[in-house]
Amino acid sequence: MSILWDLMYLLKKTPWDTGITPPEIVAMIESGRLRPPGRVFDLGCGTGTNAIYLAQHGFEVIGIDVSRRAIALARRKARSANLAIKFERGDVTLMRRWAISNSIDFAFDIGCFHNLEAEARKRYVSGLTAVLKPGALYMLYAFEPQADRRGVALDEIAALFDQAYKLEGMRHGGDRNGRASAWYTLMKRVA
Repeated sequence: MSILWDLMYLLKKTPWDTGITPPEIVAMIESGRLRPPGRVFDLGCGTGTNAIYLAQHGFEVIGIDVSRRAIALARRKARSANLAIKFERGDVTLMRRWAISNSIDFAFDIGCFHNLEAEARKRYVSGLTAVLKPGALYMLYAFEPQADRRGVALDEIAALFDQAYKLEGMRHGGDRNGRASAWYTLMKRVA
């Protein structure tokens, strides 16, 4: 699977890689809810645009992506910006490889989760729950299901995240091609 993503980055067929941090992430950082800046997971980090934005705001960032090419580009961009960001190539469902339990203050995923198979989604949520601190925030941008494409619906989000998380917000939207999507903001429950 990583070969496919590497090829897409090589051929520059990456419409998701806009080079612009989404306003939803910017609003979260500017809201002050994540003070002081802590440790962050950028899940499916691509070429590092959002990881760089967070590092510039004082966060310690770990970016994970399956594509070797994307990670190489992300590392190059971080070096050019003179930022120390840990970029790792790997499977986002194995996030416990890069963080110990209850050590992440904020995590986000912009378009990775909806590409995972059902069992991988369960592993992802289990890993995320293990590494997030109680009270930590998680933001997810995902396409909604369509007949011809994979996506994730609110009922699946509720089923997968319900036990350990509180849904703080959801906003429907669409990508520039009009495909239905949503932003979810969840908080890991405090025991």
